[in-house]
Amino acid sequence: MGKNRRKKQSTFQKELPVNICRFSFVDGALIEILGNVHEFYLVQFIDTANNEVVHQGEIQNNQWIRTSRSYFTKWKINIFRKSDNALVFSHVYDCEDQRVYIALESRALGDTMAWLHSVEEFRGKHACQMVCSTFMNDLFAEKYPDIEFVEPGVVVHDLYAMYRIGWFYDADGNIDYNKNVRNFREQPLGETASDILGLNYSGFRPRIKDADLPRPMVQDYVCIAVHATAQAKYWNNKAGWQELVQLLKDSGYQVVLLSKEGREYMGNKAPDGVIYIPEGPLEQIVNYLKHAKLFIGIGSGLSWLSWAVGCPTCLISGFSYPYSEMKDCIRIAADESACGGCFNRYRLDPGDWNWCPDHKNTARAFECTKTITAEQVMSAIRKAGHVLSPIECNTA
Repeated sequence: MGKNRRKKQSTFQKELPVNICRFSFVDGALIEILGNVHEFYLVQFIDTANNEVVHQGEIQNNQWIRTSRSYFTKWKINIFRKSDNALVFSHVYDCEDQRVYIALESRALGDTMAWLHSVEEFRGKHACQMVCSTFMNDLFAEKYPDIEFVEPGVVVHDLYAMYRIGWFYDADGNIDYNKNVRNFREQPLGETASDILGLNYSGFRPRIKDADLPRPMVQDYVCIAVHATAQAKYWNNKAGWQELVQLLKDSGYQVVLLSKEGREYMGNKAPDGVIYIPEGPLEQIVNYLKHAKLFIGIGSGLSWLSWAVGCPTCLISGFSYPYSEMKDCIRIAADESACGGCFNRYRLDPGDWNWCPDHKNTARAFECTKTITAEQVMSAIRKAGHVLSPIECNTA
């Protein structure tokens, strides 16, 4: 049987001898001393995982000190009065029943899908009152009733702790290891969130709102998404999509294009013979994915959305290493003889559409996906058992 937990008070202020201490764990651990009595204090911020003093310093009344490290740490804070070295305050991090705010800083659909469920895992592990902001709250609020969703930028009061999820760089363009625990390019995308929140990486799908819409098509169909936010993310085999669409149609499937960019974008043309879905609410896309036999995409947010919906997902990518994306998908990677994985080896320049750090402006540019063929993709799909071959389709 469970036991009732006593509701803890939100004690973010503590009386010291002659002065007052205020503390929180919002964007790092913070101590502020308030009062009119002049006194010097030594403040220590200790990581209890290894009993390491991560940061310490001397302050006096009406001054503050905080840690640069802002990712989850089970802190212990000690305050000593300098005049006699007496311990006048000690607190160990414990967010049970306290308000904790987690902000997903990225607007990207894929980032949000990869990171969201870690928020729920943190809430469950620590039994805290969870507040969360994303740029697409409507997708999640219904499915996570124990989380209070707020819009990004809204001021949230009475917080015990706050954490920001994202890929962070310092002023010199290097990874900011006060905000990210490890090199995020060397781990799965979803692990960024679990690292920052001090969780074991699970790779769980987020729960998203069901599309309360009827099946969009009677005939069986496959969804594809061909466009992306950089040329390096595209399937750069010029004939690839057209040949794949023909193979799918020969197998008896309609092919539905979900990319909002439509027929052509930045010189990249969508294949002929597909059904175009005009740009509309995301709920419409979710509904198409919900009833599709398969989704085939590239390194874009729609691949992550397909995975989150539970649609069997095939992802074609050469610019990233296979560990970067979700584990449970059909992953088509670059040939071992070809260059690949630049996204994991360099910082992407979003201002350079033709970013290809190793071979830009040479014959080898984007060779990672130029070498991937339609038959290679179809073979992997058939092997996974998601789409019938033409012979099987004709004899069924």
